[in-house]
Amino acid sequence: MNISSRPFVAWTIWLLGAVFSVLGSTSVHAQISCTPSMSDLVFGTVDPLSSLTNATATLTFNCTNSNNNSRAATLCFSIGEPGGAQTNPRRLSSGANFLNFQLYRDSTYSTVWGSTFFGSNTPLQVNVTVPGKSSVSVPGSATMYGRVLAGQTSAVPGAYTRIYQSGDTALRINQNNNNTAPGSCGNTVGGAFPFDVSATVIKSCTVTAGAASDIQIGPASGVPVDAVNSSGTNSIGVTCSGGTAYFIGLKPSNNNTAGLGAMSGTGANTDKVPYQLRSVSASGPIWGNTATATSVGNGVAGIGTGVAQSVPVFAVAPSANFTPDNYSDIVTVTVNY
Repeated sequence: MNISSRPFVAWTIWLLGAVFSVLGSTSVHAQISCTPSMSDLVFGTVDPLSSLTNATATLTFNCTNSNNNSRAATLCFSIGEPGGAQTNPRRLSSGANFLNFQLYRDSTYSTVWGSTFFGSNTPLQVNVTVPGKSSVSVPGSATMYGRVLAGQTSAVPGAYTRIYQSGDTALRINQNNNNTAPGSCGNTVGGAFPFDVSATVIKSCTVTAGAASDIQIGPASGVPVDAVNSSGTNSIGVTCSGGTAYFIGLKPSNNNTAGLGAMSGTGANTDKVPYQLRSVSASGPIWGNTATATSVGNGVAGIGTGVAQSVPVFAVAPSANFTPDNYSDIVTVTVNY
């Protein structure tokens, strides 16, 4: 069976060659061809507690025309998703963690860059005209706009990537035998333009204190001079990126690292009213300022969730036996992470 098939195949090929020779037709490969390339999209550092992050990459291509006559073509640059993953939004990954992002065809970030083969978003279309038998290629370029979407406060810090391989990108060429581009995508394979997308989510924390967190020791009407261990409480707000360990330190204006402050009176009053900062309760652990980025010290520890966490603070004045007056002090809140 194999022996008899060889003369048949050889005879068929010889006949086809003879037909082409008689007709004198132009080679079917005389056409526009293009070589595309995409630079990597690098977002750099991303603060999950701030607004969205933008970056750009550049698509370049060079086209030649092996036909004797000038030709026009519509080039369609498709970007799918590795493994057929979701495209709205796209996702960068860092182990089991994800970071949402999107690729756009325009500087207003309104038109998603899609594919003719996958999903509902369409590819980038570019019309080109290439002179016939040109010894110099016709270059072109386009900007790809990337955006890490806002509102991802719970994103876990780390290095995130997305690798678009040759099978995830494609150039298709649709050409005419004149100088008018078809304006639609074709089926001729024009190559691929693989690229990588990367971002580094950093640790981030913010603290909310100020007047809303002021502590009133004792009743607002005043503390009797014979009162002991008068206390007050309020809370501070801490927001840290997801999974970020943080340690809070409190420092009175006298810089005491053990949270032992002194309130000052007004005018010529030189009395100082001692007070102690504490956590958990009015009789809880002292709250000072020896915390660091890696150790809680005599502070308070927490783990960020990407949303504000309310942390109670207690202040206790052991004695009120001082000149009647309004006393106050300023405490500095430091979040170490």
